[in-house]
Amino acid sequence: MNTKSRIVQTAVQLFNEQGIGKVSTNHIAAAALMSPGNLYYHFKNKSEIIQAILLDMYEEWNEVWSLPEHVTLTQQHLEQKLLMNFDILWRYRFFYREALSLFQADEALRLLHTEMMNTRLVEQEAFIRRFITDGVLRIEADSEQLQKLLIACWIIANNWLSFLEMNGQPVDEVSFTDGVGLIWAILDPYLVK
Repeated sequence: MNTKSRIVQTAVQLFNEQGIGKVSTNHIAAAALMSPGNLYYHFKNKSEIIQAILLDMYEEWNEVWSLPEHVTLTQQHLEQKLLMNFDILWRYRFFYREALSLFQADEALRLLHTEMMNTRLVEQEAFIRRFITDGVLRIEADSEQLQKLLIACWIIANNWLSFLEMNGQPVDEVSFTDGVGLIWAILDPYLVK
């Protein structure tokens, strides 16, 4: 693993454990077993590290939301993609815990995320349409309902952690993955059985 990747992975771990506000670049450097100067050679500040983390997260999602070309999709494919999505959300949970304050403090980060979100919604519509074409889901392909369904799933995925924490429920990987069940509940009326 190269130094830049080590810094990013260490930052993700610390941010998940302690929150962004409690972690300085010096903390990241110490946990990554390097000097602050070495960290600053790669990143000017914590904001640059967070942007690098966000780009890594988006790259992982590119893989999640891609579908095999010459395969007829099944409900198992859909479930696997949802679980993979929640795995990424869990590994980068600090981001969803603190997204609003991050965006208020960093306009460039907000713009990057907004661009990604708009692109992702278009990609996810194509993703869902493929499941409709392959007979997994039954939704009017041009319907407004498809857009509402995508946004509802997006809101659940991005806010499930906050829901658990605000209601004093345990927050671990198992309880977090329960969010997939909520998305299945929304999709259930549209599943071809």
